[in-house]
Amino acid sequence: MSLKLVLSAILIAALAAGTAWAIFETNRELIAGAKITMEEAIKSATKAVPGKAAEANLGKDDGRTIWKIEVIDHNNKSQTVYVDAQTGLAKIDK
Repeated sequence: MSLKLVLSAILIAALAAGTAWAIFETNRELIAGAKITMEEAIKSATKAVPGKAAEANLGKDDGRTIWKIEVIDHNNKSQTVYVDAQTGLAKIDK
């Protein structure tokens, strides 16, 4: 392996680690501002769409913090439910 190739790989790894750290900080701030926990959001989502939660993500939508929950319903179909992280209100993505 050439020295240039090794240095390029190290540089790419360092840049990727920096990006991951930025994502972590963003999620940390979102979680700190959410009144509804992930567990509460999953309960709200599975009440709106009976089934099992497969994935949960936290993000922003129109300036509000929102939990995005993927639920596998009883027909084995994936449905997306958005739960407001301040109020706990669930909205099914149609």
